[in-house]
Amino acid sequence: MPHQHAARSQVGRLIPSEDVRFESPPVIHQGTTLGEIRVAIENHHYILAANDLGQIVGIVSCQRMLEHLESKHDRERGRWESMYLGAFVSAEVGAGDRPVGQAFREGIECITVMENDSIVAIAAENDVFLSLQWMEPTLAAARCDPLTGLMNRLGYERRLAEEWARAARTGVSIGVIVLDLDDFKTINDRHGHLAGDQVLRKVGHILEKTLRSYDVVARYGGDEFVALCLDCQPRDIEIPITRFQETLSASTIKYGEQELHVTASIGAAVRHDEFYTSTPSELFAAADECVYQSKRAGTGARVIEFSTDGDEMITAVGVQGEESARRMPSTVSVAGDARDVGGQS
Repeated sequence: MPHQHAARSQVGRLIPSEDVRFESPPVIHQGTTLGEIRVAIENHHYILAANDLGQIVGIVSCQRMLEHLESKHDRERGRWESMYLGAFVSAEVGAGDRPVGQAFREGIECITVMENDSIVAIAAENDVFLSLQWMEPTLAAARCDPLTGLMNRLGYERRLAEEWARAARTGVSIGVIVLDLDDFKTINDRHGHLAGDQVLRKVGHILEKTLRSYDVVARYGGDEFVALCLDCQPRDIEIPITRFQETLSASTIKYGEQELHVTASIGAAVRHDEFYTSTPSELFAAADECVYQSKRAGTGARVIEFSTDGDEMITAVGVQGEESARRMPSTVSVAGDARDVGGQS
């Protein structure tokens, strides 16, 4: 028998009505903190994020925000309360020059598309309006790595730009950790790609577990992971790095009858100030260069912290937390070219 799909269509008409039993989602500037709009979050399923011109640029699920705002830990709850609405946009739209918020005054012929007892779309003469609730899993998947379940590179780069702008406005620090698995190709060659996939999933889980809930963890591509550490005090970024190293060192990754052990080279860069004289891509480039310095030196991890004194603190972090530090000039070699990665003069 042919497959019977649950979707069906019904002809209808959209008409203005004053007898509405629910409120319209509020339009709130994307730079507003969650703490400022908590009451609105509690009373709605979705919020519309707007830019400086008042144009709608995204849609935000309130449920996701409330889950974080109800954290039992004061510091984590405070961090989420200070986060901007724009970080939670699940569906971005291009505002362009189109006017928004104009109500229609006459009826519009339409067709509703139903799936079971829910409306999933409304088709008007020249457009189709899709249910966000129906589309949300697809939108979320666009920013998600399907293998590890972590944020993908697209989602990570967007969050880095948002948090960089927040750090520039508020003066908090921001750190980037880049992690590259050692000899990952050997695992694929010896045990197969399914074993490699299991390793990637396990490493992503360990990385997510050893960082704070409000830090951002992503699979950047291949066997490379990246994390965005927020509100870092000087030398603080060494804590999650050491915790990850120790956890990974003690972990056995099982694949069938095989027990696999992996190591990783880690680089990190932290910007404490001077955000307007540097860029997010330069911070990432500094962390990425530290990865290769780590591979060459075999130190386990290397960290560079930028400050306003004209120097940068380079720290080598061993697996057991043994560390050494030295001062370095404000330029490091990236792909053979000397670049001012910290934006210092």
